[in-house]
Amino acid sequence: MKNLKALIVDDEVLIAEDLKDVLGDFGCKEIHLAHSKKEAIKLLHEKKPNVALLDIRMEKELDGLELGEYINANLKIPFIYITAHSDMAMIKEIVKTKPAAYITKPFKKSDLYASLNLIAAKIDQNRNNNLHIKDGYETVIIPFNMIFYIEGEGNYINIFCEDKKVVSRQSLDSMMEQLDKDLFFRIHRSYIINMSKAYRYSKKDVEINGNTLPVSRNIADQFEMIMNYRARF
Repeated sequence: MKNLKALIVDDEVLIAEDLKDVLGDFGCKEIHLAHSKKEAIKLLHEKKPNVALLDIRMEKELDGLELGEYINANLKIPFIYITAHSDMAMIKEIVKTKPAAYITKPFKKSDLYASLNLIAAKIDQNRNNNLHIKDGYETVIIPFNMIFYIEGEGNYINIFCEDKKVVSRQSLDSMMEQLDKDLFFRIHRSYIINMSKAYRYSKKDVEINGNTLPVSRNIADQFEMIMNYRARF
Protein backbone atom coordinates (compact mmCIF):
# COMPACT_ATOMS: atom_id res chain seq x y z
CA MET A 1 0.00 0.00 0.00
CA LYS A 2 2.98 2.31 -0.41
CA ASN A 3 1.17 4.02 -3.29
CA LEU A 4 -1.65 5.24 -1.05
CA LYS A 5 -1.76 8.90 0.02
CA ALA A 6 -4.46 8.92 2.67
CA LEU A 7 -6.53 11.65 4.30
CA ILE A 8 -8.26 10.69 7.58
CA VAL A 9 -11.18 12.94 8.55
CA ASP A 10 -12.50 12.52 12.09
CA ASP A 11 -13.30 15.13 14.74
CA GLU A 12 -12.17 12.74 17.50
CA VAL A 13 -8.41 13.24 17.61
CA LEU A 14 -7.60 9.96 19.34
CA ILE A 15 -9.58 7.91 16.81
CA ALA A 16 -7.90 9.75 13.93
CA GLU A 17 -4.47 9.08 15.42
CA ASP A 18 -5.34 5.42 15.95
CA LEU A 19 -6.39 5.12 12.31
CA LYS A 20 -3.16 6.79 11.26
CA ASP A 21 -1.14 4.20 13.20
CA VAL A 22 -3.11 1.36 11.63
CA LEU A 23 -2.54 2.70 8.11
CA GLY A 24 1.14 3.11 8.90
CA ASP A 25 1.27 -0.54 9.97
CA PHE A 26 -0.33 -1.45 6.62
CA GLY A 27 2.57 0.25 4.81
CA CYS A 28 0.92 3.55 3.89
CA LYS A 29 3.70 6.16 3.76
CA GLU A 30 1.79 9.45 3.46
CA ILE A 31 -1.09 10.09 5.86
CA HIS A 32 -2.77 13.41 6.68
CA LEU A 33 -5.34 14.22 9.37
CA ALA A 34 -8.28 16.63 9.35
CA HIS A 35 -10.72 17.20 12.22
CA SER A 36 -13.40 19.24 10.43
CA LYS A 37 -15.05 19.45 7.02
CA LYS A 38 -13.40 22.82 6.31
CA GLU A 39 -9.93 21.50 7.17
CA ALA A 40 -10.57 18.36 5.09
CA ILE A 41 -11.45 20.35 1.96
CA LYS A 42 -8.29 22.43 2.40
CA LEU A 43 -6.09 19.31 2.70
CA LEU A 44 -7.84 17.54 -0.18
CA HIS A 45 -6.62 20.28 -2.51
CA GLU A 46 -3.24 20.91 -0.89
CA LYS A 47 -2.07 17.33 -0.30
CA LYS A 48 -3.98 15.63 -3.15
CA PRO A 49 -4.60 12.28 -1.43
CA ASN A 50 -5.76 9.34 -3.54
CA VAL A 51 -7.99 7.89 -0.80
CA ALA A 52 -9.99 9.43 2.05
CA LEU A 53 -11.34 7.87 5.25
CA LEU A 54 -14.37 9.82 6.46
CA ASP A 55 -16.30 9.89 9.70
CA ILE A 56 -19.92 10.79 8.93
CA ARG A 57 -21.02 12.72 12.01
CA MET A 58 -18.60 15.41 13.07
CA GLU A 59 -19.38 19.05 13.93
CA LYS A 60 -22.61 18.65 11.98
CA GLU A 61 -24.60 15.46 11.66
CA LEU A 62 -23.93 14.91 7.95
CA ASP A 63 -20.50 16.50 7.51
CA GLY A 64 -19.01 13.21 6.25
CA LEU A 65 -21.75 12.65 3.68
CA GLU A 66 -21.34 16.21 2.43
CA LEU A 67 -17.60 15.59 2.11
CA GLY A 68 -18.33 12.44 0.09
CA GLU A 69 -20.53 14.45 -2.26
CA TYR A 70 -17.83 17.14 -2.53
CA ILE A 71 -15.19 14.55 -3.41
CA ASN A 72 -17.42 13.01 -6.09
CA ALA A 73 -18.10 16.41 -7.64
CA ASN A 74 -14.59 17.86 -7.50
CA LEU A 75 -11.88 15.22 -7.02
CA LYS A 76 -13.27 11.80 -7.91
CA ILE A 77 -11.03 9.82 -5.56
CA PRO A 78 -12.22 6.74 -3.63
CA PHE A 79 -13.37 7.26 -0.06
CA ILE A 80 -14.36 5.00 2.81
CA TYR A 81 -16.85 5.84 5.54
CA ILE A 82 -15.84 4.72 9.03
CA THR A 83 -18.70 5.43 11.39
CA ALA A 84 -20.56 4.17 14.43
CA HIS A 85 -23.93 4.82 12.80
CA SER A 86 -25.41 1.92 10.86
CA ASP A 87 -29.20 2.39 10.92
CA MET A 88 -31.09 1.72 7.69
CA ALA A 89 -31.92 5.37 7.05
CA MET A 90 -28.25 6.32 7.28
CA ILE A 91 -27.15 3.42 5.08
CA LYS A 92 -29.54 4.61 2.35
CA GLU A 93 -27.94 8.05 2.50
CA ILE A 94 -24.47 6.50 2.44
CA VAL A 95 -25.21 4.45 -0.68
CA LYS A 96 -26.30 7.58 -2.56
CA THR A 97 -22.77 9.03 -2.31
CA LYS A 98 -21.15 5.88 -3.80
CA PRO A 99 -18.31 5.24 -1.33
CA ALA A 100 -15.64 2.65 -2.08
CA ALA A 101 -16.52 0.98 1.24
CA TYR A 102 -18.44 1.46 4.48
CA ILE A 103 -17.01 0.19 7.78
CA THR A 104 -18.66 0.42 11.19
CA LYS A 105 -16.91 1.36 14.42
CA PRO A 106 -15.27 -0.25 16.26
CA PHE A 107 -13.65 -1.30 12.99
CA LYS A 108 -11.81 -4.54 12.34
CA LYS A 109 -8.32 -4.12 10.96
CA SER A 110 -8.98 -6.97 8.52
CA ASP A 111 -12.01 -5.16 7.04
CA LEU A 112 -10.08 -1.93 6.65
CA TYR A 113 -7.07 -3.72 5.17
CA ALA A 114 -9.24 -5.53 2.61
CA SER A 115 -10.96 -2.30 1.52
CA LEU A 116 -7.71 -0.34 1.23
CA ASN A 117 -6.01 -3.20 -0.59
CA LEU A 118 -8.72 -3.18 -3.27
CA ILE A 119 -8.34 0.57 -3.69
CA ALA A 120 -4.53 0.29 -3.90
CA ALA A 121 -4.85 -2.40 -6.59
CA LYS A 122 -7.15 -0.17 -8.66
CA ILE A 123 -4.74 2.75 -8.31
CA ASP A 124 -1.87 0.54 -9.50
CA GLN A 125 -3.93 -0.64 -12.47
CA ASN A 126 -4.83 2.93 -13.36
CA ARG A 127 -1.20 4.05 -13.00
CA ASN A 128 -0.08 1.29 -15.34
CA ASN A 129 -2.32 2.71 -18.09
CA ASN A 130 -1.31 6.33 -17.63
CA LEU A 131 1.72 8.56 -17.87
CA HIS A 132 2.39 10.72 -14.79
CA ILE A 133 4.23 13.96 -15.52
CA LYS A 134 5.41 16.39 -12.85
CA ASP A 135 4.37 20.00 -13.45
CA GLY A 136 5.80 22.05 -10.61
CA TYR A 137 4.11 20.82 -7.43
CA GLU A 138 1.36 19.07 -9.37
CA THR A 139 1.18 15.87 -11.42
CA VAL A 140 -0.42 15.71 -14.86
CA ILE A 141 -1.98 12.33 -15.69
CA ILE A 142 -2.11 11.42 -19.40
CA PRO A 143 -3.76 8.16 -20.51
CA PHE A 144 -1.46 6.20 -22.83
CA ASN A 145 -4.19 5.96 -25.47
CA MET A 146 -4.34 9.78 -25.67
CA ILE A 147 -0.66 10.09 -26.68
CA PHE A 148 0.25 10.22 -30.40
CA TYR A 149 4.01 10.70 -30.18
CA ILE A 150 6.74 12.22 -28.01
CA GLU A 151 9.49 14.49 -29.32
CA GLY A 152 12.83 15.10 -27.62
CA GLU A 153 14.13 18.66 -27.76
CA GLY A 154 17.31 19.27 -25.76
CA ASN A 155 16.57 18.82 -22.07
CA TYR A 156 12.82 18.86 -22.70
CA ILE A 157 10.26 16.58 -24.30
CA ASN A 158 7.04 17.48 -26.07
CA ILE A 159 4.17 15.03 -25.58
CA PHE A 160 1.68 15.37 -28.42
CA CYS A 161 -1.81 14.25 -27.42
CA GLU A 162 -5.21 14.27 -29.08
CA ASP A 163 -6.10 17.76 -27.92
CA LYS A 164 -2.96 19.31 -26.45
CA LYS A 165 0.83 19.34 -26.13
CA VAL A 166 2.45 18.73 -22.74
CA VAL A 167 6.05 19.85 -22.12
CA SER A 168 8.24 18.13 -19.52
CA ARG A 169 11.85 18.61 -18.47
CA GLN A 170 13.39 15.15 -18.90
CA SER A 171 15.08 12.97 -21.50
CA LEU A 172 13.53 10.56 -23.99
CA ASP A 173 15.51 7.78 -22.30
CA SER A 174 13.82 8.40 -18.94
CA MET A 175 10.45 8.80 -20.65
CA MET A 176 10.76 5.45 -22.42
CA GLU A 177 11.21 3.77 -19.02
CA GLN A 178 7.74 5.01 -18.00
CA LEU A 179 5.90 3.77 -21.09
CA ASP A 180 4.27 0.49 -22.07
CA LYS A 181 6.83 -1.21 -24.34
CA ASP A 182 4.05 -3.12 -26.15
CA LEU A 183 2.48 0.17 -27.22
CA PHE A 184 5.35 2.63 -27.62
CA PHE A 185 8.45 2.38 -29.81
CA ARG A 186 11.43 4.69 -30.16
CA ILE A 187 11.82 5.18 -33.90
CA HIS A 188 14.55 7.84 -33.77
CA ARG A 189 16.83 9.55 -31.25
CA SER A 190 14.26 12.36 -31.15
CA TYR A 191 10.95 10.47 -31.37
CA ILE A 192 8.88 7.88 -29.54
CA ILE A 193 5.58 6.90 -31.13
CA ASN A 194 2.38 5.25 -30.02
CA MET A 195 2.29 2.43 -32.59
CA SER A 196 -1.49 2.16 -32.43
CA LYS A 197 -1.75 5.74 -33.76
CA ALA A 198 0.27 5.16 -36.97
CA TYR A 199 -1.68 6.01 -40.12
CA ARG A 200 0.97 4.64 -42.49
CA TYR A 201 4.55 3.45 -42.09
CA SER A 202 7.66 2.28 -43.95
CA LYS A 203 11.29 1.63 -43.10
CA LYS A 204 12.00 5.33 -43.63
CA ASP A 205 9.17 7.15 -41.87
CA VAL A 206 5.78 6.91 -40.18
CA GLU A 207 2.76 9.20 -40.39
CA ILE A 208 0.85 10.01 -37.21
CA ASN A 209 -1.91 12.59 -36.87
CA GLY A 210 -0.85 14.27 -40.12
CA ASN A 211 2.83 14.48 -39.15
CA THR A 212 5.59 12.50 -40.90
CA LEU A 213 8.32 11.35 -38.51
CA PRO A 214 11.68 9.83 -39.50
CA VAL A 215 12.68 6.23 -38.69
CA SER A 216 16.37 5.66 -37.92
CA ARG A 217 18.13 3.31 -40.33
CA ASN A 218 19.62 1.19 -37.56
CA ILE A 219 16.16 0.15 -36.26
CA ALA A 220 14.24 0.26 -39.59
CA ASP A 221 14.02 -3.53 -40.02
CA GLN A 222 12.98 -4.09 -36.41
CA PHE A 223 10.37 -1.35 -36.62
CA GLU A 224 8.84 -2.72 -39.82
CA MET A 225 8.75 -6.26 -38.41
CA ILE A 226 6.97 -5.11 -35.23
CA MET A 227 4.46 -3.01 -37.17
CA ASN A 228 3.75 -5.85 -39.59
CA TYR A 229 3.21 -8.20 -36.66
CA ARG A 230 0.78 -5.74 -35.00
CA ALA A 231 -1.14 -5.39 -38.27
CA ARG A 232 -1.91 -9.12 -38.24
CA PHE A 233 -3.75 -8.97 -34.92
